[in-house]
Amino acid sequence: MRAQFGEAYNPGNWNVGHVVLAAKKAHILLVTINKQGRADEHKYMDHWIDDIHFHWQSQNATDPSSKRGQEIIRHAVLGIDIHLFVRENKLAAGKAAPFTYHGRVFYESHHGSQPMIVVFGLQSGAG
Repeated sequence: MRAQFGEAYNPGNWNVGHVVLAAKKAHILLVTINKQGRADEHKYMDHWIDDIHFHWQSQNATDPSSKRGQEIIRHAVLGIDIHLFVRENKLAAGKAAPFTYHGRVFYESHHGSQPMIVVFGLQSGAG
């Protein structure tokens, strides 16, 4: 996945679930559906609404007026691509489970603040 974007691996960046690659005008969402074993403040309510819509909860510090919140809401106008990677569980056979790439997603709506709840739509043909 990091190779797809030509970025060096930095655990501090890539293990947080939302990676911003400012120079590439890209946001990478790395979502694990099953949050078992995580602290309550990190049990984000992420799930598929249907085959083409994803319900995503931002990190706790993100609000709609923040730089990151605005980049999510206005990504299309700003020329920022948002890429969605999802896996069911953190581990598979005792190792880190791989993520499945679902393509670029597009902002549809949001509510709340710190964290924001965002509904993304998948690009047609992805998923």
